[in-house]
Amino acid sequence: MELVVAVRRYAFDQLALKSSRDYETWTPVKGAVLTWLVFASERLQLRSHEFRFPLAGSFPYKGHFRKDLAEREAAALEREGYDAAVSGSAAYNTPLPISDPLPSSLLSYDAGALAETLIHELAHGTLYVKNRTEFDEAVATWIGLRGAEAFLRERFGEDSLEMKEWREGLAGRKLGDDLYRELKDMLTALYEGPEGAAEKLEKRKAIFEWARRQAASRGVSVAEPLNNAVVLAHGLYAPDLAPFDALFEKNGRDWPKTLAAFKALP
Repeated sequence: MELVVAVRRYAFDQLALKSSRDYETWTPVKGAVLTWLVFASERLQLRSHEFRFPLAGSFPYKGHFRKDLAEREAAALEREGYDAAVSGSAAYNTPLPISDPLPSSLLSYDAGALAETLIHELAHGTLYVKNRTEFDEAVATWIGLRGAEAFLRERFGEDSLEMKEWREGLAGRKLGDDLYRELKDMLTALYEGPEGAAEKLEKRKAIFEWARRQAASRGVSVAEPLNNAVVLAHGLYAPDLAPFDALFEKNGRDWPKTLAAFKALP
């Protein structure tokens, strides 16, 4: 809990994130999952199904506090002809003027993962563009990664065990990200090709089987059942960070200027 306090203070004071009362309190949670997210996609296109909500806008996912309800909705979407997937989420930030408590499950995270998750979620409270979830998540992912790195370096040191553990975790994640990126490229090429729908559906089975074999040989995991919705869900939290790094450098690695530049993007 002391580390949570330190991360929040660093996020507000050093990273220029909007000060709030988010994660100032905590709530008990059973297990590692706080909410279950339902994702859906067209079967012959990598295009997300959008869930629309009053006031909040549209999102490429819908959250449930009960896994059985999430799985029931995913099954209904499958019957409608979509690819669907259910994924657990450890935390969230509500895009409304209310304060979110810290889920107790996050207290079991190591220092780097805790810092990254908290800063990612606090970033949503600083920069939120309605109906632009892909951009919102990409920005929050970048802020979470770069902010956690800066926090760990200042609090524990470049050669600390905390920094080492976090970077080892990132290296493992990159292996999975690379595989999903290759899979997405192969599926895109197939769906944009001249074959008919039946042939594309058959050929994509071979592509998914290739991904499973690659995952086994590379020592990473892929979600099952593997489909378009899984690929899109993964990509939402594994964006290309290079444009964000470039903007950060352009603004002299100054956090307030960089956040202002993000907000000024069309």
